[in-house]
Amino acid sequence: MWCLVSQPNSVILEVEVDPKAKGQECLEKVCQCLGISKEADYFGLKFHSTKGEELWLNLRNPIERQVTGLPPHRFAIRVKFWVPPHLLLQDTTRHQFYLHARLDLSEGRLKVTDWSLAARLVAFVAQAENTDIEPLTALPWCEEPKPADFHQRVAAQHHTIKGMKPSAAEYWLLKDVSSLEDFGQELFHSKTSPGAALGVGPHGVTLYYPGDTNKHRSSYFLSTVCDHRFRVFISVPYTAINSASSHRRFFNLVYLNLEADKKTFNVKLDTSQAAAGLYRAITEKHAFYSCETVCRAVTTQFIRDLKGTIVSIFNEDTSLGKKYVFDIKRTCREVYDNARRALYQTGNSVFQPQEDEGCASTVTLCDGCSEENCKQSKQRLSRFLEAMSCRICMDRAIDTALFPCAHIITCGECAARCERCPLCRAQIEQSSRIYLPVELSHLDNS
Repeated sequence: MWCLVSQPNSVILEVEVDPKAKGQECLEKVCQCLGISKEADYFGLKFHSTKGEELWLNLRNPIERQVTGLPPHRFAIRVKFWVPPHLLLQDTTRHQFYLHARLDLSEGRLKVTDWSLAARLVAFVAQAENTDIEPLTALPWCEEPKPADFHQRVAAQHHTIKGMKPSAAEYWLLKDVSSLEDFGQELFHSKTSPGAALGVGPHGVTLYYPGDTNKHRSSYFLSTVCDHRFRVFISVPYTAINSASSHRRFFNLVYLNLEADKKTFNVKLDTSQAAAGLYRAITEKHAFYSCETVCRAVTTQFIRDLKGTIVSIFNEDTSLGKKYVFDIKRTCREVYDNARRALYQTGNSVFQPQEDEGCASTVTLCDGCSEENCKQSKQRLSRFLEAMSCRICMDRAIDTALFPCAHIITCGECAARCERCPLCRAQIEQSSRIYLPVELSHLDNS
């Protein structure tokens, strides 16, 4: 059975799987083609239902039981769990994050209200795709009314990053995008209340309402704010959620306000699949971003069809008609540690810069060696120096250990400014200077 999987840049991959294959097999083959198999947990496959809804394919269930129609089936590989770029270990993974972020920016799913930041983002896109600034270079994909000097701002920003590698431009674009309020948020729209929606993000759930701000100010958790789209929104962290449930097309969220009083948010969606997708998104994102590990109650939750339910009356252990509700396997910390361990075991460098034929090589050939050997040596040295750089500033060498988590990813100056570990988000109780071998301490000066 053939599957056609499109990337955010509209490039389509053809993947052949068994007719009874599960979604995980298809994703693994796609990630292998893209060179991101070590960090495949960040990604998922999307498809359109018969009613035109965009849904996540459940990777633990057979493909044929989730999609309709005859092969080839069409999917889209997208980032399912967004993380800051310094947590991504491979340039190939970071490139896929960049493609998805660029698509969300161009289609308006990521909102940028600061025009200075917008100019900076456009400059990074231009540098990543067109390299250095040219007089006739322009990216007119912003359709909203913009300042008269916006193109001049973009040109000025682009001029300041002249000579930057495309991979570095992608990194800094993701760094800026990760500071946006909509970063990593999945939006579900209400059918009964036009303008009402529920966004599920890394830090919690955001409730959007149309209309007057004062109407909702006193009734809900945290402060009520009116955003740039003239919608009232209320942020509810995962720690304040009491329960979430879906029944047919209805979704119910119960959470606590500052006085520990229970409040309820009810929303009716277009289909039962959308309501189930909302319930799944909240559960999986909470487990991924907030939990130490994925609990058994999440991994074992399943439903059965009618035939499977009847058979289970006589045999509880039957797998007939069983469909898992969630497909999350690892939390954010576990994905990072697993990817780093896998890269170490395969002998690959953590950071693998991509070759870019459009960029002029800055390698200076040494006397007495061939061009190919010299280039490979320079690349190995560059990867090593990048791996030994502080994951926050990327300017100074790693020289500080954070406790009690014992991660060594920062320099002393950045560690002094952190209250939590940038990697695992654990509280920093103590930081200690470490001393690398003398040979390593001189590499960044050579």
